[in-house]
Amino acid sequence: MRDTVVSGHQASDALGMNQIREQVAAQLGVAVDDVEVNADLIGLGLDSIRMMKIAGSWRKRGHDVNFAQLAAAPTVSAWAELIGVTTEPTVADTLAPVIDSAPTEAFGLAPMQHAYWIGRSEGQDLGGVAAHLYVEFDGAGVDPGVLRAAVGGLAAAHPMLRAQILPDGTQRILPAPGREVFSVVDLRDLADDELDQQLRSIRDTKSSQVLPISDGQVFDITLSLLPQDRTRLHVDVDMIAGDAMSYRTMLADLASLYHGARLSAVDFTYRDYLAWRSANPDPARDRDRDWWTERLPELPAAPALPLVPQSQRSDSGHVVRHHHWIDAEAKAALAAAARERGVTMAMALASVFAESIARWSSAPRFLLNLPLFHREPAHPDVDRLVGDFTTSVLLDVDASVPTTIVDRARQIQKTMHANGSHASYSGLEVLRDLGRLRGEQVLAPVVYTSAINLGELFSGEVISTFGEPEWIVSQGPQVLLDAQVTELRGGLLLNWDVRESAFYPGVVDAMFAQYRGAVDRLTMSDAAWEADTTGHLPLDQRAVRDSVNATDFPTSNDVLHEGFFRWAQTTPDAPAIRSGADGLLTYREVCARALAVAGALRDAGVRQGQAVAVQLPKGPDQIIATLGILAAGATYVPVGHDQPAARRAHILTAGDVVAWLGVDATSGQQPEAMVSLTYADAAGHRNPLAQAVIPDPETPAYVLFTSGSTGVPKGVEVPHRAVMNTIEDLHHRFGVTAADSALLVSNLEFDLSIYDIFGLWGVGGAVVTLTDAERADPDTWVDLIDRHAITLLACVPSLLDMLLNATPTGSTALTSVRAVFLGGDWVGVDLPRRMAAHSPAVRVAGLGGTTETAIHATICETVDPPAQWAAVPYGVPLHNVQCRVVDAAGNDCPDWVAGELWIGGAGVALGYRNDLERTADRFVRRSGQNWYRTGDLARYWPDGCLEFLGRADHQVKIRGYRVELGEVEGALRLLPGVHRAVASVITSAAPKLVAAVSPEAGVELDHDEVLEGLRELLPGYMIPGHLLIIEAFPITSNGKLDRRAVQTLLETGEDELTFEAPRTALERALAQIVGELLDLDEVGRGDDFFSLGGDSVLATTLIARIREWLDAPRAGVADVFSGRTIAAIADRLMLSDNSHDRLEQVAEMYLDVLALDDDDLSHLVPE
Repeated sequence: MRDTVVSGHQASDALGMNQIREQVAAQLGVAVDDVEVNADLIGLGLDSIRMMKIAGSWRKRGHDVNFAQLAAAPTVSAWAELIGVTTEPTVADTLAPVIDSAPTEAFGLAPMQHAYWIGRSEGQDLGGVAAHLYVEFDGAGVDPGVLRAAVGGLAAAHPMLRAQILPDGTQRILPAPGREVFSVVDLRDLADDELDQQLRSIRDTKSSQVLPISDGQVFDITLSLLPQDRTRLHVDVDMIAGDAMSYRTMLADLASLYHGARLSAVDFTYRDYLAWRSANPDPARDRDRDWWTERLPELPAAPALPLVPQSQRSDSGHVVRHHHWIDAEAKAALAAAARERGVTMAMALASVFAESIARWSSAPRFLLNLPLFHREPAHPDVDRLVGDFTTSVLLDVDASVPTTIVDRARQIQKTMHANGSHASYSGLEVLRDLGRLRGEQVLAPVVYTSAINLGELFSGEVISTFGEPEWIVSQGPQVLLDAQVTELRGGLLLNWDVRESAFYPGVVDAMFAQYRGAVDRLTMSDAAWEADTTGHLPLDQRAVRDSVNATDFPTSNDVLHEGFFRWAQTTPDAPAIRSGADGLLTYREVCARALAVAGALRDAGVRQGQAVAVQLPKGPDQIIATLGILAAGATYVPVGHDQPAARRAHILTAGDVVAWLGVDATSGQQPEAMVSLTYADAAGHRNPLAQAVIPDPETPAYVLFTSGSTGVPKGVEVPHRAVMNTIEDLHHRFGVTAADSALLVSNLEFDLSIYDIFGLWGVGGAVVTLTDAERADPDTWVDLIDRHAITLLACVPSLLDMLLNATPTGSTALTSVRAVFLGGDWVGVDLPRRMAAHSPAVRVAGLGGTTETAIHATICETVDPPAQWAAVPYGVPLHNVQCRVVDAAGNDCPDWVAGELWIGGAGVALGYRNDLERTADRFVRRSGQNWYRTGDLARYWPDGCLEFLGRADHQVKIRGYRVELGEVEGALRLLPGVHRAVASVITSAAPKLVAAVSPEAGVELDHDEVLEGLRELLPGYMIPGHLLIIEAFPITSNGKLDRRAVQTLLETGEDELTFEAPRTALERALAQIVGELLDLDEVGRGDDFFSLGGDSVLATTLIARIREWLDAPRAGVADVFSGRTIAAIADRLMLSDNSHDRLEQVAEMYLDVLALDDDDLSHLVPE
């Protein structure tokens, strides 16, 4: 028996002015006389961590003060006044004797220990690794025998170095470590090359090793003996047993023991400390929990960094260290500059880190995880203990508005003061609460640790005994990037320990280079503090962007129809239009009819530059009418032949249409003031124009009305100059000549039709037209391609898919096709290969762009896409086109970072007809150039290739997470057998992510297998709650995916979902246990434990109950995290049990007992 610390009640201890000065001086490591009563303590170097310690110690003495109050007025005099006017005293500390339990009895894990333990599970996001700190020391003359004895003494002196972590989430202290913790490796006889290889192998192994803590090994020390009496000491400690400050204590004690010193006994253990903390809760805890609870709905997610899908990571657990050391002089300069500006050095460095993260995050608001090293003054020797004393605070960063570094530092310092003043409710607890709110485990995997003013990690004696630290790396479960600032050799060591394979190539190198450079600039220049945080691209990335956007190329200055009339003069008898089996119109014939139409329009009062609508069925008449409108110097406005009356009326009005060409001029559907002509009358007009009008290339060639986000069509005005740039680029790249012909499969109101018509006429080629009936029949397309030896196809991907499905295997019908231009939608990676199978010499290009950028703006040519592509990317800009990917502030995004695609250059439209507001919003001028803001999400690859990611308005918020539907769709398309995918949101009580997929030809998709495969690619919150398998997706009249129709199918399918009761006894038993734990009346077999309100702590409790009540000793928390649903957890338990039927029988017995009433139980239980 011995005494330990528990709580009592007494009045608050009085604190005098000198006591406050002494406490501050002790924290700063200066003389009391150096702490003036009115001095700015932050300016003296008192940082957030030490201010939190002071606030915590005063609360323990009965003073109701918090960190924010101290930070708001950081002077001794203000603090003395604050203490003098505090409220009634709370709980104070005292000592009272208690009977300690047996030292080998299990006790609970601290919150951070529990998080480390849970994170080790393979089923966790970013899990399967240990939290550990590994250091190598290069020294000489270290004696293995003496060191072995010192290691034994170290384990004897510190109980936590003998800790064993038990399967139920508790820990106990063993008499000795459960496994050997010291070893010697003799490498003295190796040649240099072999020696380096062996040392590298040891480093690689130990840097990512997972110590068997369940067997009782929490640390590992290895001594490598090297030639010439050199040594390398390898020290690895699992941080479940001790934090970084404990690591420092361990090493200092090991050095002392090595030199024969005896460690003085400490009559207080880490176990005692946890008991003291439990008995002495912080009086501010309830208030702090309420403060965080109010803010939960508004907290952002983790930084949206460019991450590789889980299944594509080469070594998901391997950590790579990036480091940079600044010397003592630079550190002093940085500290002085920070003090002058009213911020701590720690906050200045935190702001630089936050800016570096923000630069590579596609979301400017995000959470950072800040560990705090805080040992409560529970015992005079508490600082000598080895154990985990860390807690954490979440820092929400908002970098959406560019500012200066110093202002960002002040902003972050203010937020840190606010959040830190409520740190008695830890960041881990906040994350658990967020998880319950969002129905999904929430992580904060970007960590920033400041150990400034905590002293050197390695004492002088440690270095003189074991050598200089040669290698330092830390690793943590559920951590992507762990940044630390520590004191080393009088300066500062800046470390990033990163799961590099989780990031796309080059991302971390570029991020760290920016961070390192920004820190260096702050140490050297006052101007750097006032510099705008707007990040510039890394120089190598800027060079690539400049190169791919250097697209200058000469243009002809022709207008859209000019080439046709030139060819009509030089080759009048050449075929201009083919149709059906043998329909043919020559350039002479088409020219005559078009000029007649132009004459009819002129005689009807149409003037140059005015808009004329064309509404005709597909076929030769439709495109001749369009040519006639252009020949009159007018702008054509295509209207679908079957367009609804209301939409048609809007187009005619909004488009300022003065004349209409159609089948029946007496339909009465045109405004009275509008001229109405039938095509038959116009084509037979007796007063044709003598020659076509050739307008200014800057005037509109056409106005296409596209669907607007508001549901109201918007008319895009595209000048001749813009569309001709696109046409001439494709002509040049693919050598298009008069020998070529194209199948006009696209509708006239869809801009892909423009190349088919005017692109081919511009070089003297032929256009093969379809009727409306033929357009719906891909068998007819195959026949026409074969019959007319068509060489070019330009269409949306779904139409090519239909064509290929209609072409028999082994058929030669498509061998004449030498080039395919695909645009308007995602281009599946299967299409180029399938097309090449029918026409081996074919060239296939995916083209990206918008109606507002003249059909196409980018190109990617491929016939054999790499396996990792989810779709053919946008590629590189066309001639005279430039592309940017920008963040919300209009700054260029680094490689791999998603942003909005801006397209500039020759292809940009004039704007939206009669809509100045939307034109001003979407068409912008920057740096002397016009840009169109597409609203598309895209990112640059390091080689300058653009990848389309989806629509920005397809970004949704699901349970607090920002989800890009395009990313979900891209992951689905990567799965074997999936042909097309749509992700969407259904809004009922709460938004729900749903998805639909269609299979590849001949493939039968399994619902569960699709979802399981998706979990290998995406985090849990991006997994659809409902998946629908559709044999073939509906498409629009233009051949594009009909998202609205798919949405309707998803909503209908969701309505049909009903509660599914547990089927087996084990499922019923699990449902009962979960329901009781979460206080729920009903739990279905498909219900998700975390969506129901579970978290990691409750998962531990659940497993403990399953082990006890269902006699399932193999059950572990991984079963809950991996299984999630009642049915899946039951399946995992059955698989891990030795007997398939035993658990089912135990569950039946458990349910029988539950069904008994009190009287029945009284008969069963002896009195």
